[in-house]
Amino acid sequence: QLTDIAEMDQDAVARVPLQPGRVKWFDKAKGFGFANVFGLPDDVFLHVEVLRRSGLSDLSPGEALAMRVIDGKRGRMAAEVLAWEAALARDEAAQPKTEDD
Repeated sequence: QLTDIAEMDQDAVARVPLQPGRVKWFDKAKGFGFANVFGLPDDVFLHVEVLRRSGLSDLSPGEALAMRVIDGKRGRMAAEVLAWEAALARDEAAQPKTEDD
């Protein structure tokens, strides 16, 4: 899965929509784990290098995430992972202001 990560086109990844998910498990010592996108049964592979690129170092089971999920050579994997709160803050900052704000 490391080759999938190394070969990712960051511009293409940025165009993939963020999806809400939850951590199933993550083993920092092994450097990987899995999550699920809400409403979908498929596991999404999480690699520690993707976490590092996203500014995270560890995840806890049940933790809410926002992920950009791509199809890697071995299945679905997270190309970007954000803490749920960080994703919400980023989304709010990107929203255009209206006269009511």
